[in-house]
Amino acid sequence: MIRYTLLLFSFFVISFASEDIDFDINSAYKEANSSNKIVMLFFHKDYCGYCSKMEENLESEKINKEIRKNFIFFSLNRDDEELVSFQEFKGTNHAFAKALEINFYPTLFFIDGDGKIIYNIVGYRKEKDISTILKYISNRSYKEMDFESFLDELEFNQ
Repeated sequence: MIRYTLLLFSFFVISFASEDIDFDINSAYKEANSSNKIVMLFFHKDYCGYCSKMEENLESEKINKEIRKNFIFFSLNRDDEELVSFQEFKGTNHAFAKALEINFYPTLFFIDGDGKIIYNIVGYRKEKDISTILKYISNRSYKEMDFESFLDELEFNQ
């Protein structure tokens, strides 16, 4: 039985290895390292009203400009059959979301140039809140303080 399971697993891995990868996050975080950017993953799913609203916010002129400047952006629809490669993982968007233990949508993940997941946000956020999160990440404030402290400092400086 174990031999059969290993054979099946090997076939599964080899079948993905021979297919084209739609989202090569390994290359993206290496590029992020050389370009001083951060990888941003937007997980969403079909028929999710909050996902659609969040997508509209991410596509707004102000947010989109900040994303293009400071991030390498991937939009991953859980319900699509696209293939993702991240570190040792190779599989579908859905399998990748499961591997990251994403249970609620929309979700944002941020990955630094070393391939380390540095921050994630679960649930819908308004445009203003997304802008603040992007500042927190792009300014590398996550290295020095938690998000609540960042908000306190931001409010104090205004």
